[in-house]
Amino acid sequence: MRFNELPVNARRYIFYHVLVSPALIVWYALPFYLVEIGYTALEVGFFFTTAQLLSIPLTLWLGKIFSKTDIRKGFIVIESLDSVSTLIYGLAYGPILPLMIIIGEAIGIGSESLYFLYPAYEKIIYPEDRMEEALAWHLRLPEIAVIVSYPVLGYFLGYTCSTPWCMRLFFIGVALYGLVLISYIARYVKPIVIKRNGELMEKRSLRRYWERYKYYIIVEVLFTTAWSLAPSLALVYYVVEWLHGNMFHIALLEASISTATLTGTWITDKLGSKHPFKYLSIGTLIASIGLAIMVSTNIFYITLIAVYILRIGDSVIFIYKRSWLYRIMGREEASIVSAALSSIRRSIGIISPLLVGLLATLDPRLPYAGCMILLLSTIPLYIIASKR
Repeated sequence: MRFNELPVNARRYIFYHVLVSPALIVWYALPFYLVEIGYTALEVGFFFTTAQLLSIPLTLWLGKIFSKTDIRKGFIVIESLDSVSTLIYGLAYGPILPLMIIIGEAIGIGSESLYFLYPAYEKIIYPEDRMEEALAWHLRLPEIAVIVSYPVLGYFLGYTCSTPWCMRLFFIGVALYGLVLISYIARYVKPIVIKRNGELMEKRSLRRYWERYKYYIIVEVLFTTAWSLAPSLALVYYVVEWLHGNMFHIALLEASISTATLTGTWITDKLGSKHPFKYLSIGTLIASIGLAIMVSTNIFYITLIAVYILRIGDSVIFIYKRSWLYRIMGREEASIVSAALSSIRRSIGIISPLLVGLLATLDPRLPYAGCMILLLSTIPLYIIASKR
């Protein structure tokens, strides 16, 4: 499928993600900034875990509001909270820096509580008969934006703007860029309202939901736990302490990852949708090979190849796992099921930053070793699910 064959509203939604992609370098710039000014991985993990705990009331409140309102407004709230969060990072200074980082991170996590709106929106906006192809474009174009923008931004932060005060100005600039994203959403993203059916849970018992979603839920728990061990903090500490690099090296790794995503989406286009569980297993094996190479080398250029291999597998997993969910999820369930899965991810994410900080402090490779083991544990579940 060519991009122009997608419905216009689907194209506009994907372009929204293209605009967002360069700003996401903040996910790496923040832990890098904290490590560079003297905090350990364990201390940074403590900041992030504390923020997770403080954000719980906000995430519950937001999740309740946006389970039954215009999804587009939810996107605007996401970008607004992210902008406020990033602005606080830029203003954090002196003795109150840890407190401000925790507050800013808690607000940012609040925006993540609305990420369940994305799959709910995609379930409606993307053509059901060509879902894999639409998801491939959903991955492909934002990754091109990363390939173009990250090396430039990484070089800027690694060499030109590497001082603490300059990085704080960078955070403020990204926060202001959020106004552009909010304007685009308000102008171009189609409003869609999902009304949660209050009788839905009564008509369909939890047991019936479990019977239909149990293998997906177990896989999601394992998959989310695996990648919760390898967040931006893990990559930053791996690059700084194991590879002895800086933000430019982190950005190059991310660009390699994004390039691999293009390869992965091309592969999924060729594979089609006849054997999704077989492809999920193969994708998991490929990702695990990449992780194994990362754990076994401290040579930067080999690591570039390793993350490329890793991302090819992860792209295959993303497309076929998301497509699996959309096939078993009814349209009227899109909001409630996506919100439930989001709650599972948030629960796992509460303690993971502190655990990652501890593992990375012991050895920067340990988070990736743990990630590899958990990913491999999903393969038997794919085999079982394929036979049902």
